[in-house]
Amino acid sequence: MLDTSLEFLTSELNEYLKLRTNDPDDDRVFLTNVATESGGVVIPDMSIGLSLINIEEERVFKDQRTTIINEDGVTEHINPEVKLNLYILISANFQDNATNLSTNDYKEGLKQLSYVISFFQAKNVFTVDNSPALANDGLIRKLVVELYSYSFEQLYNFWSVLGTKYLPSVLYKVRLIRYQEKVVQAANLPIEKVKINSLGI
Repeated sequence: MLDTSLEFLTSELNEYLKLRTNDPDDDRVFLTNVATESGGVVIPDMSIGLSLINIEEERVFKDQRTTIINEDGVTEHINPEVKLNLYILISANFQDNATNLSTNDYKEGLKQLSYVISFFQAKNVFTVDNSPALANDGLIRKLVVELYSYSFEQLYNFWSVLGTKYLPSVLYKVRLIRYQEKVVQAANLPIEKVKINSLGI
């Protein structure tokens, strides 16, 4: 489900950028890691990279129910679903050194990154109603994408961990990815009557 969620967002971004740039043939956004172990940038040059950098359990809306009654009237004990928030980094790698036009490439990267921000500003809630492609998966009902801000210290630490030089980028929080395998831990007939012994025997 992680892969389908991020592939969906990548596809949506590509469709939007094709309209903004009047280039219906070329994809500009790629679902990819940011850097290699040696510090090289993995994102193709002259393109946008969408990368998963963190997974967080959503505890605020965690469902505590572990018991349900199925269609046959049997009580089933199932572990509550896991709800996840994803943190995705969208980076602009426009530094075509072969042309020696790094300044122009840098400005183009900022323009493409601006398009990404505009897209999620205009549409940050994705449902099966407003995004037909989301219905193809059948498991994801809704995705909410929120801009996530972090400090300069966090920014420095993050790119240091990646081991590569900073690229113009923006961080988003995507919620909620729901996991529920529906593995029944136990099953019992429900309690339908309670008998009170008023005689105490």
